[in-house]
Amino acid sequence: MNLREQLRILLPEILPDDPDQAIKGTELIRMVRLRLAGDYSDATLRYHFSILSYDSTSPIAKVDQGQGYYLRQARRAPDSTSEAYLSFAAGPEGDARVARFLRLLAIYERRSLPLAQHPFQLNGRGREELEVRGHWDIPDLVIAEWDLETGADDNVTRFDSAMINLRRHLGGPEAGITGVQIKSGVTLENCRAEFFQTLSATSWTLQSEMVVAEPLNDEALVRALRSLGSQFGVGISSLGINTAQLDELPSAADITRMSAAEFDSVLAKLRPQRVTAPQLRQRMDWTALSSLREKHASVEELIRWLGGSLAAGRPAER
Repeated sequence: MNLREQLRILLPEILPDDPDQAIKGTELIRMVRLRLAGDYSDATLRYHFSILSYDSTSPIAKVDQGQGYYLRQARRAPDSTSEAYLSFAAGPEGDARVARFLRLLAIYERRSLPLAQHPFQLNGRGREELEVRGHWDIPDLVIAEWDLETGADDNVTRFDSAMINLRRHLGGPEAGITGVQIKSGVTLENCRAEFFQTLSATSWTLQSEMVVAEPLNDEALVRALRSLGSQFGVGISSLGINTAQLDELPSAADITRMSAAEFDSVLAKLRPQRVTAPQLRQRMDWTALSSLREKHASVEELIRWLGGSLAAGRPAER
């Protein structure tokens, strides 16, 4: 049995599950050598650790922005008829996945508002079925950003009409429109599929964002996502919250109703991480938007909301 085959057998018995408890290379070499058949140099073992950490089928992963190795969690590919598209009536496990997804949407929306980013949910809006793994033609959320007045005495949010008129006359967008896709369970094995679904769903907006729920600890995964994001101009970030933490939170409805002080306790659980920044496109794809409004009632509602907001000079009720 060659060294690589031996390591595939030995490493799952040695490596910790938790990236925070990752074993440094020197210690891992010592632990492996105690059980290894054959005399291999430290350099050879380090080389194989490094090579295997970039193989999505191997058991070893290297922590990003740090030192050490941990056990890569194998994930079963979702079945197209059971896990890939889950509705509210999908059973206990489906209900749990939906609840997690709705919490993620609520958290992202609450984080956006203090930044003057106004979210509008498309996925699952109205009578349309919520798809936990997302659509291929519309994002989970659209974030609208307008130039706002500053220094108002009545604390009422209003658009800066002078800037909006200037944008209009110069042919620029009157609002920043960002398509956001929320993802969980992103691995080195499935990251390309998840990324290109995001790109497909958000390609008609001015910017694209892929937001991953869990911490991005795997160096190989981060490098793969950074390469994709930079190549296609998609912003990629992580909220840094794992499944166990997500399940401990109140429902999405309760998160939405929380006071600012209460929501701070939710924010304290997050470990945000930016992988790539989004690139602004020159213009929206109006042809695609026109087609989507005929297919998705939620897009028609989005258009009415944007138009109503501009007419009112402030963000309209969603």
